[in-house]
Amino acid sequence: MSVASWARHRRDRWADVALVDALVWSFREACIGAGVAQAVDAPIAGTGFRAPEITHVELGPPVRLTVRMPPGMVPAALRRAGPLVAPHLGGVALRVTDRGHGWALVDVLTVDPLADYVPLHLPRTGPAVLIGRGEDGLDITEDWRRGAHTIVQGVTRSGKSVWTYGALAQLAAQPDVLITGCDPTGLLWRPFAMSRHAGWQVSGLADLAAHEALLRRLVDEMDRRVRELPTDRDTIAVDLERPMLVVVLEEYPGLLRAVDAAEKDLGKRIRALVGRLLAEGAKVGIRVVILAQRAEAAVVGAFERAMCSLRISFRTDNRASVELLHPGTDVQVADAHTSAEPGIALMSAPGRELTRIRAPYLGGYPEYTAAIAGACA
Repeated sequence: MSVASWARHRRDRWADVALVDALVWSFREACIGAGVAQAVDAPIAGTGFRAPEITHVELGPPVRLTVRMPPGMVPAALRRAGPLVAPHLGGVALRVTDRGHGWALVDVLTVDPLADYVPLHLPRTGPAVLIGRGEDGLDITEDWRRGAHTIVQGVTRSGKSVWTYGALAQLAAQPDVLITGCDPTGLLWRPFAMSRHAGWQVSGLADLAAHEALLRRLVDEMDRRVRELPTDRDTIAVDLERPMLVVVLEEYPGLLRAVDAAEKDLGKRIRALVGRLLAEGAKVGIRVVILAQRAEAAVVGAFERAMCSLRISFRTDNRASVELLHPGTDVQVADAHTSAEPGIALMSAPGRELTRIRAPYLGGYPEYTAAIAGACA
């Protein structure tokens, strides 16, 4: 190695050391400022802070930090504070991986994972449905066979319909799934005409009794499956003979308002049937998906929301709408979501804390029509 090369290598090494020192200091200060630290009172030194500690740095890219969490603190706390800590490390987001026993790996992301479209490539392999891409840049999938019910809300032009198109296009291609439900708009089911799903779908508001008849048929099928449960089991495995029934209730509040205006008793009966599907259907392969512009308490009650473990909120009109589906949401997060871009949603699910996601993008209605035609061919 020449003297010049040696000197250059030495300068680079010292620059790396300085960068590591800066990262360690900035990380600690950012954690304290974001509340990811424990105050410690000492008689002489006064109040100090015990914060997550960086023990190893890989300069990458991306920069990767090995972090030891202080006693009583878990990596989830660091994950929640990611948007506040990342800018002080030269990034826009943190990907926090729990390594167990109080350790975490933290990747500093310099590109916002939610900034660009997430294309939905069909057909997909496996039963898991792509829900979206998380703030950590990783795809989020859900196998609805192992999950329960879903509720999705969002105002007009928020991305809710496009997300629905993508989810149904994925499900329609699975031979052991039957897509059913009520569509007051008439648009959601139109591409399914002449398919194996069409006989289990009702569109429009011209015949309100048809919606009740379909829901009654679904409840009867649920009761039949319950009666046929083996004596040593309390759930069934879906197959071609007993497919998973995905019951989509498009614009559910609008449907309820229409039936209430026409006949009060009809609205009560429809609510009762939907309630039974939510309460009893999961164990026999029935998954309800409620779609609404706003999951207001007067229409979508506490019972319905409680039964829906997968909750997704696209842009809403106010903070209260977010808090209705995602109790305990930080006020700043809820307020910011009222101006979220189309396709950006908040998602909470069993085993997942509330996170922002970018919904997969299939395209508009023409692409949805083509995808359903291909899946049902």
